[in-house]
Amino acid sequence: MRILSLVALTGLLTACGATPISIGGKVVDHRGSPVGKAEVQTEPETDIVQTNDRGFFVLSKRLNDLGETEPLRPGVYRVKVRKFGFEDLDFEVTVEDDGPAKVSDLVLQPRTPDIGETAPEVTEERQITPGDTSVPVSGQ
Repeated sequence: MRILSLVALTGLLTACGATPISIGGKVVDHRGSPVGKAEVQTEPETDIVQTNDRGFFVLSKRLNDLGETEPLRPGVYRVKVRKFGFEDLDFEVTVEDDGPAKVSDLVLQPRTPDIGETAPEVTEERQITPGDTSVPVSGQ
């Protein structure tokens, strides 16, 4: 019964034009290869996301004046894409109230880091399996 109600509500919202608003796209390098873990952020502020291993990203939340998240609003957003070893990419996108805004492939150009510039630290991601528990680690 809950599933049927959810499907009916989703259909009603879509029929009334309440399509979720988002900004999405794909980040690639100058050869067309996907760029994973590139940082994507906007002004006005939305959630900051990283591209997945296939270069895709979706921004769907914004931060209000209280620092709380809420759905993205229609308007003009300045999108910034950053990845160590590449030139930063900065452009504007207009988000309408009729659904997702898709941007074409965003091409990052390679950049040679300056002497003394260091890459951000990479954190190893550990796969969690069912039944795993976290154990606090105290400093020595």
